[in-house]
Amino acid sequence: MRTPLRTLMRTPLRTPLRKCRIRLLFGSLCLALLPVVATSGPAGLGPQAAYAAGGEGSEVTVSGAGDFADLKVTVGQTRNLVGQVVKISWTGGKPTVSDTAYSANYLQIMQCWGDEPTGPATDQCQFGGSSALGTGNQAGAYTNTRQLNYGANLQDAENEPLPPPTPSGISYAPFRTVGGDPVSPGNWNEFYDVNSTNEVPYARTNARGAGEVWFETQTAVEAPGLGCGSAVAAPSRVAVAGRGCWLVIVPRGEKEVDGSPHTAQSSGQLQSSPLSPANWKQRIVVPLGFEPLGSYCPIGAEERGTIGSEMAAEAVTRWQPALCQTGGKAIYGYAQVPDETARVKLLSGTPGLVFLGRPAPADPERKPVYAPVALSGITIGFFIESQAGFSAPDEVRARNGVRLGSLRLTPRLVAKLLTESYQDGNSRFAESTEKNPVNLGHDPEFMHHNPDYAGLDFPGRLGDALVPQPLADTTRQLWEWVGRDPAAREFLDGTPDNTGAHGDASYAGMAVNPNYRGLALPLDTFPKSDPYCQPFPGHPESPLCIQDKHPYATDMHAAARAASRGDTLARTSWDATATPPAYKKDPPQLAGSRAVLAVTDTATADRYGLVRAELLNAGGKFVAPEPAALIAAANARKAGADGVSSPDPAAADPAAYPLTVLTYAATVPADLTEAEGTDYGAMLAYAAGQGQTPGVSAGSLPHGYAPLPDALRAQTRAAAQRVSTEAGKKPTPSPEPPAPSSPAPGTAGGTGSGSGGAPAPSDSGAGGTGSSASGASAAGSAAGGAAVPAPTTASPSAAAAATGGAGATGTSGAPAAQATGTTPDWVVGAIRNVLLICLVVGALAAFAGPVLPRFLPRAVPWLRSLRGAAGGAAVTSGGSADLPADWATHKKAGPRDWSPPDRD
Repeated sequence: MRTPLRTLMRTPLRTPLRKCRIRLLFGSLCLALLPVVATSGPAGLGPQAAYAAGGEGSEVTVSGAGDFADLKVTVGQTRNLVGQVVKISWTGGKPTVSDTAYSANYLQIMQCWGDEPTGPATDQCQFGGSSALGTGNQAGAYTNTRQLNYGANLQDAENEPLPPPTPSGISYAPFRTVGGDPVSPGNWNEFYDVNSTNEVPYARTNARGAGEVWFETQTAVEAPGLGCGSAVAAPSRVAVAGRGCWLVIVPRGEKEVDGSPHTAQSSGQLQSSPLSPANWKQRIVVPLGFEPLGSYCPIGAEERGTIGSEMAAEAVTRWQPALCQTGGKAIYGYAQVPDETARVKLLSGTPGLVFLGRPAPADPERKPVYAPVALSGITIGFFIESQAGFSAPDEVRARNGVRLGSLRLTPRLVAKLLTESYQDGNSRFAESTEKNPVNLGHDPEFMHHNPDYAGLDFPGRLGDALVPQPLADTTRQLWEWVGRDPAAREFLDGTPDNTGAHGDASYAGMAVNPNYRGLALPLDTFPKSDPYCQPFPGHPESPLCIQDKHPYATDMHAAARAASRGDTLARTSWDATATPPAYKKDPPQLAGSRAVLAVTDTATADRYGLVRAELLNAGGKFVAPEPAALIAAANARKAGADGVSSPDPAAADPAAYPLTVLTYAATVPADLTEAEGTDYGAMLAYAAGQGQTPGVSAGSLPHGYAPLPDALRAQTRAAAQRVSTEAGKKPTPSPEPPAPSSPAPGTAGGTGSGSGGAPAPSDSGAGGTGSSASGASAAGSAAGGAAVPAPTTASPSAAAAATGGAGATGTSGAPAAQATGTTPDWVVGAIRNVLLICLVVGALAAFAGPVLPRFLPRAVPWLRSLRGAAGGAAVTSGGSADLPADWATHKKAGPRDWSPPDRD
């Protein structure tokens, strides 16, 4: 054992002693690697220009120069960004030439990465993907491309050398990723295309010299080539910051890159790309600060899983970075799952902390504690740009491309949208709806409540809304609101909207799609019941059906993000070159002619810049989901058992929003460990305190939620105290009657439920209960023994990306838009700890290997003698006979920490 290490490595392994030494060598190597494994992470990204996040007032106004000196551009939020939408507005511009096209005087907007303090270069900007849509003769041929050569008649006055041309002779401005990856030349590439880019190729300036757009800021989740928000070391080297990026606005005037007027071009339109040197010189740049993605919590901290309703997602993911930096510094993971899954989990014996809107069924053995944590609502979010009809007056045409800011919907109008009853919500070739209006814009009932839409036309649009696919309590609540309205119920039962007790003779006589007639409500899903499929001669075996033309969104986050991009998610373009041939995804709608509705939650709608429709409440008033309306509805809720109130759709308060949702956190303290109770109690206390402060920074309450009223906060603080103090304290079981002294007649002996009178093995009992690795509850007596369904998503780190996620990110979000097959960061953290444990065990085994054969034979007789001295039988080898008689009662329960599987 004293042989030098280098001698040991050179000596052939011919003796047991040398084999022992090599085991010791590997054990030492494992221990030496422990610090490396504990601290390793993604490779560094090199020098970073991280724009520090912080402060709520991050609105910035910047001015142009030269010909654009009067132009002032305001960006509504420039820090604490995730995958989301921000408002960009401007004044001092010249009106866009043409009401129906973009000939001259408009803005072009893009997102870029770059570490130089002066801003990015053209090869660091995401632009050109929208050119796959063409321009529809609404703008010059190269204005939405990366192409820099325009023929002999148009040469850039800067005379900079052009990039090397492609074999077709086109010189494209190259795109360089933040990671230096290989990129194919062209207008789009491996890192962005028409379906993922966030560029705004054309932003219109109105007759007053002003304009506004809503721009999607993308994190590294949505735009990996830019890397925005990737975690980097902050200047202090203590905290973690998100990689900063840039917003670039290129104003276009009336001159071309050679100084000639736009009218000199054959089309009368500007032709060149904003990336041409002469245009690029006019750029306005704004630094953007992003929340860090993923690595914002201490390594090795305790991890506490939470799961539940999507209504809590925006709040929880915003709280996560702050929670793990305060108190016990536990990491709180979050996995979005259906509400029923959360209720099953709550009663499984290993509840963790779940989020839900309705309580779990009563259970005699488990007493959940419910704490209100988030007040928000279900909404119909929309992104609609004004589109004048053929015969519209000039004042209506002048508003073309302007985003509309109001939409009023009754329960009957919502019922029409959700039952494929408009032709554009189904198919114009379907007999089931051939006599109905084509969309909202042609429905007299809609026009009666929305006179601002007079003279507008939305061909092929506004016939339905994007809806989430998963089962949800929120879906049920929306259908309850529809079903309680007499006019909507009458419509669903088959009465046209111009007849019956609640019809209006001036309406169109629209009837419900017969495939939905008599629809039983409420439902927890959005059915798509019309079986019509449109045939095509070229591929008769593959007709176009409802799930391709009007598909589901994966969740409310995906629906909101898609709507904000003008994306219906439809797949209607036949791709005969695909393997196998199939319908491919349609690109987003063209800027200036977007019109999409989405069923989502108010916080996600706010994150993605959707306007929220006003809904008709039981008091006869149209109400938007503003904080005051959400609080008014919360105050009108009906009290229920266990402190869980329920919405009252019949509440007559004219100020109350009818689809208000109060989300509860819930757990069973007796099924927690003391440490879990302390951490979950701290989370609830935070949710009732700092977590109710509205803002955009980490730890605040996202916009779209209303702060909880004082009474609800008090309820949550009381629940936090109970969870902390009652954790792990099992209720005293009632005494059981003594067993009979002799077997009852007709039995095989004993009183147990198993064969031969032996008690059947069970994971329930004094030792607690647990969930198996597959998510099936072994102690499912409280939940009917049902298996816990797999979560639909799991993304704790999407907090900072939120989503959007885009997305966001965000949050993270999401996000859209969310990558599939990802493992939640909090689960990865657990795996990291498992790796550490394995290395430690391996090292101990390496050291112990040579020692155990020497000492184990001596230890076994000694252990047997101890057992004999205690009056027990000596332990022999193998077989169930070696197990104690009460083995089933004392069998160890399953794992306490429930980790959701990967998303599929």
